[in-house]
Amino acid sequence: MNNYMLDPHPCIFCDHPTNFGSGRFVNRLPADTYHEKGGMEEYRDGYACAECMATECDRCPEFLELDEDVTPEMVYGELFAGLFSDRAYRVHAGCLTEEEARRWRISAG
Repeated sequence: MNNYMLDPHPCIFCDHPTNFGSGRFVNRLPADTYHEKGGMEEYRDGYACAECMATECDRCPEFLELDEDVTPEMVYGELFAGLFSDRAYRVHAGCLTEEEARRWRISAG
């Protein structure tokens, strides 16, 4: 039985509820993972909360909230396949250099 698809729809990573009214419902994402539990591997299929799906900014120690990251493609165009000059990939808008921020504003229209 997959308890992760039953109410209160616990996050597959942290087990916090993601059901309606939990405060994690709106930003939850469908997800699955293999989780080690008591020396055994358990398959979990359900939802992940936004906090567990956050990634660290490549330029500062803060976490990027869902859809708050800026990538080189967003700054230099879709055909750009690479990293920023300091080898960063996902950064906050506030962590962009002045030149990157200028290009990003231009490309966003």
